[in-house]
Amino acid sequence: MTGAANLSNGGNNLLSLLQITNSAFPTGAFTHSYGFETWIDGRVVDDAAEARKRCRQWLRFGVATGDGVAVAIAFRKTLYDDMRGLAALNDLVDALKLSRETREASKQTGAALLSACHDVFDLPETDRLSCLADDESVRLHHAVVYGVVAAGLGSTEGEAVETFLWGGLSNLASVIGRLVPLGQVDVQRIVATSAPLIEACAEIARSRDEADMCSLFASLDAASMRHERLPTRLCIS
Repeated sequence: MTGAANLSNGGNNLLSLLQITNSAFPTGAFTHSYGFETWIDGRVVDDAAEARKRCRQWLRFGVATGDGVAVAIAFRKTLYDDMRGLAALNDLVDALKLSRETREASKQTGAALLSACHDVFDLPETDRLSCLADDESVRLHHAVVYGVVAAGLGSTEGEAVETFLWGGLSNLASVIGRLVPLGQVDVQRIVATSAPLIEACAEIARSRDEADMCSLFASLDAASMRHERLPTRLCIS
């Protein structure tokens, strides 16, 4: 079981999670729209109200039942040093991402998160995960890496899932704010009013196991698949 103690933020594990969910942390998450750029280009999302509605749907039906579950399960497997289980979980996350661009974006942010956390926090958990990633056939997804790092930092499972959901929503809202564009207050209002939903989605994510993981937001999957054919793109997914 993990026993690493993080001292980078004075021993405050929650502060460390907030650090890695911050848009300034070098994962590249701020360049991913997860298909929203397609909707914005087609005027499906063109104001704050529509952006808020679609972000909430993404969180509830795209993340809570998929990547959110992966974070919780990766957290648990890390506590028991189950590297084989983490590899199998990573394969499942890969299979559930139907869009090539979204799948690649998740792997890119996963690799960047692992590298940055390895350099910043120097955790034994990231050392072991790096060994798994040394296999050229394994490219780790962001949610899996996040769960491992959160466990290594000594956070609780609840903190891990909630901060992952909050960070994802915050980054997506910021991306949408730049593309529509929206005012900064509109973007922050989307995040602030979603706090109860984040808590509910965290409970959904933590209550599911691998057999229950799924993506229920097919319309966004389709938008993501069309993204690579847009004549002009500012985001990479």
